[in-house]
Amino acid sequence: MYRRATAWPGRGWPSLGALAVLAGVFCLLIVWQMVLGTACLAAGVPDAVWQDNDRNHRRSPSQIKRQLRSPDVRAARLPLAATDRVGDEAGDAALAGEQAARSARVRSQIAHAPAPPAEASDLQMLGQNDWRLKIESAAVALNDSVFLGDIATPLGHMDETLWQDLSRRALWAAPEQEGKPMQVNRSRLAQALRQALGKDIAGRCILPTSLVIQRGGLVFREDVLRDYVVKSLTPQLSAMPGEAQLTEFRLPEYIFLEHAQQQIQLEPGKLAPGRITLRFAVKEADGTVLRRVAGTVNLQLWVTVPAAMRVMSKGENLTPEAVTFMRVNAATLKDMPWDGQGGPWRLARGLSAGEPILQSDLQSQLMVRRGDVVTLIYARGNLRMTTQAEALSDGEPGATIAVRNLQSKKQVYAKVKDGGTVIIE
Repeated sequence: MYRRATAWPGRGWPSLGALAVLAGVFCLLIVWQMVLGTACLAAGVPDAVWQDNDRNHRRSPSQIKRQLRSPDVRAARLPLAATDRVGDEAGDAALAGEQAARSARVRSQIAHAPAPPAEASDLQMLGQNDWRLKIESAAVALNDSVFLGDIATPLGHMDETLWQDLSRRALWAAPEQEGKPMQVNRSRLAQALRQALGKDIAGRCILPTSLVIQRGGLVFREDVLRDYVVKSLTPQLSAMPGEAQLTEFRLPEYIFLEHAQQQIQLEPGKLAPGRITLRFAVKEADGTVLRRVAGTVNLQLWVTVPAAMRVMSKGENLTPEAVTFMRVNAATLKDMPWDGQGGPWRLARGLSAGEPILQSDLQSQLMVRRGDVVTLIYARGNLRMTTQAEALSDGEPGATIAVRNLQSKKQVYAKVKDGGTVIIE
């Protein structure tokens, strides 16, 4: 007549025995997770830590705000405040009014009461007896363990005795394989530092996005590579005219060498004003190139060049009164600047005031231009004949151009003597 309820799925509620078994399994899982986490912390940074899978720093503020809300709120099943709809609308209106009033007050304060300039003492980020530890983005471990002195640089006013003690503090085990860089992400790095140094000292550490560390070998960071580039290019830059400056370095953040016998050699591209391509060749002891790492740097070459004093038209004769001198970056010049020599010159194109004068902008005033009517002289021994001819092409003094005799209509070749005369000898 009556059947007893069982714990089979889909046929009723589970029995008390089944619930006890499930609770025991759940507690066992929690204990196992705690034991495993304790063992991992005791062993230092595990192998799984050498992989950057931290994506929190790539999330937008809206994603972070949404993540902080409870699942019910994210699913739009719960209101953000325990009020009815009418109360929400009234509260929103009041909040909007307060925000508008506050924004108006802030704008008024900014417009009528500008902030005073900061004092020199206000610009110092670290005060007296204050210090921080900058964790480098790349480091080398020379022992079986990674020490704080291997990866950190003290900043500010830090006691030397304290730094000597902290620098010898072992953090975790070094990577097992020598000469192979491994990576630890920011969140796990912070966790490992808190475990090894304590919350107070770990809070004084300035962390990079990630830390790449290698057991043995050498590492050249970006600041060292920059000094190497400047030192290598200085002799060639000194031979250039004007004043050379290297700016906007875009170099590798670090380059690792597997052992001390390897070396880095700079292979610069063509040195010209503008962006220069750099290649760092990592070479083995026998000279074999193992790999190349690219970088760039901007070369600014400041030179003094002639420029137009005023607006000048095409075909206008260039006079000393119309020329001034300006200091410009050679990278902005489209052609070689005029060296101030030669002449007399006239402009091949119009120039604006302050515009540099290039070699291609000038034509000789003695130049014969196509279509000009010139005097054609035929001189052979004691014979000398003169007639009028039309120039069929442009030509500077000394150049041979084609001309048409206006009387005989024949085409002949003559040498340009000046802007109005060609001669056949």
